[in-house]
Amino acid sequence: MLLDCGIAHAQLKQVAKIDTAAKAVYVDNLDNIYLLSAREELLKYDAKGKLKWRYSNSRFGKLHSVDVSDPLRVVLFYADFQQVVVLNNNLNEITSYSFAKNGNLLVSAVASGNNSSLWIFDRASNALIKLSSSFTEDVRSANLFQIFDEVVDANKMAASDQYVFLQRKHEGVLQFDRFGGYVRELPIDSLSDFNITSNVIAYLNGSDLIKYHPTTFERSKQQLPVSLPISQAAVGNKIIAVLTEKAVFLLSDN
Repeated sequence: MLLDCGIAHAQLKQVAKIDTAAKAVYVDNLDNIYLLSAREELLKYDAKGKLKWRYSNSRFGKLHSVDVSDPLRVVLFYADFQQVVVLNNNLNEITSYSFAKNGNLLVSAVASGNNSSLWIFDRASNALIKLSSSFTEDVRSANLFQIFDEVVDANKMAASDQYVFLQRKHEGVLQFDRFGGYVRELPIDSLSDFNITSNVIAYLNGSDLIKYHPTTFERSKQQLPVSLPISQAAVGNKIIAVLTEKAVFLLSDN
């Protein structure tokens, strides 16, 4: 059951604007903003919109996902090359790993976990796997074919302290516990993107930002005061970054 708590009343105001065209935007819990450019370059800005660091890598093709949930450990996943690259807070490489080393794996989604771990979705075994900081297997879920009677096509993964969330392509979001046990399918679907902040799922619905609490099933809605068509919104601690075709607007209610 989904409890609608109505419209959030805090008035958002623009605090900065980044005049850069980008494919995607991300915000960490320290309110650093990351933009992915059309040239596959990752740009890091502070909360005032000042460019601090940049990273590019032409060896592995297009970036499939960027996870900034740990600001000290930014996780990049290049699906075509089955390659993960981990950056520090200055966007310098800490480590990298090729899933292609294991011929039994076919990784389609990656998420940053606690204690420098990684959650991956292995399409070959149709299962979630938690890898340690040394990329050895710690936890493996059941084959999801047993639950859904079909191979799950993962679009995105995100992890909080207690849960792992897996977005299925063209379908909803699945919730798992920290041991890979299936919990439920959340009553939200047709998402183009979502992110996790303090165990709350945030996603865009038109010009509204929806925050959904997967433990209390409560939902709030907040209108984003941006006149241009919005393609993505990312939520940090105090900053909301709104991506449009030509610029990124940084909003706050403080």
